[in-house]
Amino acid sequence: MPVTWVVPELNADFSQDFEDIIIQYIYDNWQATNPAKGTVLKPDYESEPDKISFKPGFPDFFRPYECAIVQTRTTPLEKIGGKWMFVTGLDVMVRMKRIERNGIAEDIQLENMEREVQRITEHYVPNSIVGIKDLIYDDNVSTEKVYGARDSFAKSDWRCVIHIKVFYEKEDVS
Repeated sequence: MPVTWVVPELNADFSQDFEDIIIQYIYDNWQATNPAKGTVLKPDYESEPDKISFKPGFPDFFRPYECAIVQTRTTPLEKIGGKWMFVTGLDVMVRMKRIERNGIAEDIQLENMEREVQRITEHYVPNSIVGIKDLIYDDNVSTEKVYGARDSFAKSDWRCVIHIKVFYEKEDVS
């Protein structure tokens, strides 16, 4: 007999991948203005050239500012009755391309994007996204810059990864 798992609050399973759900949540709650979000997740290159592109998956390196997200590992935490608590890891990747590669002043947009994702994660209210109990930083490593051995302040591509976890519950209704 096949097992049927559902999210109790939805009375069904999630209808989208976590990447799609969480990137939409980040976009909807984005308040930073330097850089600002566009009118849609992936703004038009011509009409909004300096806006952030938000997307599930990996960065595509076509925009000056990007916020991308990938799902990593899902782990069952505990079983209570017929319900399981799960945690799924997500890597939120923010990147920027420095417009003036040899600029003396340090660009602040990467830090602003990193802090905005942290703010959105810290202020998550349980079940703001129906079925997602909580959204928190990964315990082991919350944020890391992506540097190479030959990097300098003259490099043009800057990135960081913010590791977050999504907590949710599923129950067997078979």
